[in-house]
Amino acid sequence: MPRYALQLAYDGTEFSGWWRQPERRSVAGELDAAFARLGEPGAAAIGASRTDSGVHARGQVAHVDCARTWTAGELQRALTRHLPTDLVCRSTARVADDWHAVHDATAKTYRYRLDVGVLPDPFFAPRISWRPAFAAESALGPLQRSAQILPGDHDFRAFVRRGDHRQDHCTHLHTVRWYDADRYRICQVRGARFTYRLVRSLVGGMVAVAHGTTTSEDWQRAVAGDVTPAAHHQAPAHGLCLERVHYAQPPHWGEPTVAR
Repeated sequence: MPRYALQLAYDGTEFSGWWRQPERRSVAGELDAAFARLGEPGAAAIGASRTDSGVHARGQVAHVDCARTWTAGELQRALTRHLPTDLVCRSTARVADDWHAVHDATAKTYRYRLDVGVLPDPFFAPRISWRPAFAAESALGPLQRSAQILPGDHDFRAFVRRGDHRQDHCTHLHTVRWYDADRYRICQVRGARFTYRLVRSLVGGMVAVAHGTTTSEDWQRAVAGDVTPAAHHQAPAHGLCLERVHYAQPPHWGEPTVAR
């Protein structure tokens, strides 16, 4: 059965996350339905990241095994006709039969957006960003200082959330940086093997330090593995977006054949 890589983007607002869930709308479930309508009922996409309910993606990657052979353009056009408007297949690629969207990934890049505009944006911003009540007080300098200790290897056991059943919470973060873009204050995080809701927990902790809700000393201790109040904060899902999945040998993506 030929294997294909899919490059996907979606607005996570109306999804209960990536993974299939009974009686709930999921990204994988919508893909299953689209493939069934294409005459590929056995195609079950495996995503590189199990994004949570409400989390967005601009560069999610999945792989799927099909019964028939498609050209990259044919498959992308066919999926576009059958997917809902909040889920887009940006590109496809034929890959080796043993290529794996999860196991072959070397890192992921996420972006978290704070809305720090003078006035709230009632249209677009609420879907893709978090506007804390104290948004204007989340100054860039304190956020950048909190981020400086994060790159490298850490055991994030202090940030374990309900529903995380893993025993190993070690993660390597390549970069963590804050910067401003228009009305947004953005945290970009690139790392390998993210633990459950880690980016949201780190952003929540850094914002709490910037606001003075918790101390920088508690933040440093939490990053070192001690359970402190700094580890209890968690930013909401709708500000988070999976921007890119990195591979040592990425698929040879075809050019998008349709625009939406």
